[in-house]
Amino acid sequence: MSERRVVTDSQAEFDQLQKKLVPLWKSIERFNQDPQTILVVPSMSIDAIGSGAVMQAYEERFLFLLLLLRQPRARLIYVTSQTILPSIIDYYLDLLPGVIPSHARQRLFLLSPLDGSVRPLSDKLLARPRLIQRIRSLIMDPDRAHLVPFNTTNREKELALRLGIPMYGADPKFFPLGTKSGCRKIFLEENVPHPLGYENLGSKEDLIEAIAQMRAKKPSIKQVLVKLNEGVSGEGNAVI
Repeated sequence: MSERRVVTDSQAEFDQLQKKLVPLWKSIERFNQDPQTILVVPSMSIDAIGSGAVMQAYEERFLFLLLLLRQPRARLIYVTSQTILPSIIDYYLDLLPGVIPSHARQRLFLLSPLDGSVRPLSDKLLARPRLIQRIRSLIMDPDRAHLVPFNTTNREKELALRLGIPMYGADPKFFPLGTKSGCRKIFLEENVPHPLGYENLGSKEDLIEAIAQMRAKKPSIKQVLVKLNEGVSGEGNAVI
């Protein structure tokens, strides 16, 4: 089978999985009594993360999702590269209104590959079939489950395919539209007001030329803000 055929087939399979989000939406958007399993994999594909400790801190930013356990029939699987301190989990469970923390804890499943490297968490899971199987065993009904990633790349897409559950996020094929340049392109096409600037710059020469053109259009400009196309959390910004 050709590589193109494989890609096409996997895309069709992913599209079918994503359709499961439609009937699930009622359960996702509001408090309810519906049985459901939420799999949280806060994997990040960001070059700026330079240590496992920083990676772990980012992965724990989604712990607010533990508040979903106030729904009495919800099960939540939370995966991190390394184990989370029990005191941190206790803190979040104590915030649950009208729920006995010990009862919520019975519906919370914490998993970890015990890998402190800076590789994206999804890569760590995809390299461990037994851990993926463990996750699958905790999903009571794949038709009532969904994956919650931090950002959506082909890694998370592949993870959703292996688990047989939809991903609560945009298809990675739309990734270019979420970049700084992609957003400016959409704004321009849809006549959305946005600051003067240039996109898709790939070199120092491109940057110099863009600044020159901006100053030609607006001579009062004294400084410009340069952003990395795929930067997040304020990383990669510079003022010139």
